Amino acid sequence: MSRKTLEYLKDIRKVLELAEKPEGSEFKNIFKLVTLGFIAVGGLSFGLSFLITTLLNMFGVGLQ
Repeated sequence: MSRKTLEYLKDIRKVLELAEKPEGSEFKNIFKLVTLGFIAVGGLSFGLSFLITTLLNMFGVGLQ
């Protein structure tokens, strides 16, 4: 393996050694934040898709 790859693997190992399992309350907060992120991205995606479809239909080039 190259020297750069070995250094990268050593860095990953250090991070994993320092990492701790989250406590219950911390896990709940992370879960809430991730869930809100999914909802926000999904809502924005749906809204953008709806807007594009509506505009295309207004100009007669949309899918029927």
